Amino acid sequence: MIPGLGRFMFRVVLVLVTAMAPMGADAEPRPSGAVRVGLLPTIATLSLLSLYDPLRQHLQEALGRPVELYTAPNFQAYLDDVQAEEFDVLVAAPHFGVLAYDRGYVPLYHYDQELTPLIVVPKGSELREAAQLRGRRVLTADRLAALSVVAETWLWVDYHLRAGKDYDLREVASHSTAIRAVAIGDADAAISSPSVMQQVPEDLRDRVVFFPSRLHMPHQFILAHARLGDEAVRVIRDALGRFGDTERGKAFFKAGGFKGLVPIDADDIRRARPYADMISHKSRSGN
Repeated sequence: MIPGLGRFMFRVVLVLVTAMAPMGADAEPRPSGAVRVGLLPTIATLSLLSLYDPLRQHLQEALGRPVELYTAPNFQAYLDDVQAEEFDVLVAAPHFGVLAYDRGYVPLYHYDQELTPLIVVPKGSELREAAQLRGRRVLTADRLAALSVVAETWLWVDYHLRAGKDYDLREVASHSTAIRAVAIGDADAAISSPSVMQQVPEDLRDRVVFFPSRLHMPHQFILAHARLGDEAVRVIRDALGRFGDTERGKAFFKAGGFKGLVPIDADDIRRARPYADMISHKSRSGN
């Protein structure tokens, strides 16, 4: 395959899906200056697009210009896009958000909750605490994911369990894929989060139980690139601040398992920065 072609085709599909969203009868054709929103690939692509479409519509109405949703086939591809400043607006893992901040993105909001990794196990499993993961097969959406970085740190600091040595940590397509594998008995455990658990189908939630990590950090960051200009960034900030008061926003937060949005402050960036440094090292070293 031609280098980069797979990711290009992936994005074309996403733009086509977004373009199929209902438009008014008098709607003008999309101009080329659409605002590109990059979504972290936490769940299946179509589910992610469906979840965030109310936010897309809200921002589009506020800005008076098209807003398009994009994601990436995996976390490394998404991180590459963050570092290349591909998107105008990011919904990013907090440690990715710190890297984006260092590249000229303006921090706006994060979800009003802590990002706390969960260890998800089959209902009826003998596993009830992290120390019991020794020798077990554990799934994660991606080792660059905030949930995985925090969970791996917790397992090492508290229990001296190292991924690849003391337990078998495997990457799968998404957090929802990991939970499904646990639910059907294909893995001993998975790394997930409360919001992801809310987003997966109810029949999967009913087949698993979980216990939380001691470590956590701020939830996903929303940032806008400074190249949009001060006025556009202000409009996006104001629109996000009002989103929770709208019917669309209330439905979005309920569907996503989110509690709302709060402004990102310096302490949020400080808390996430050590994990940003860790994944920068992983990305450079290939480990």
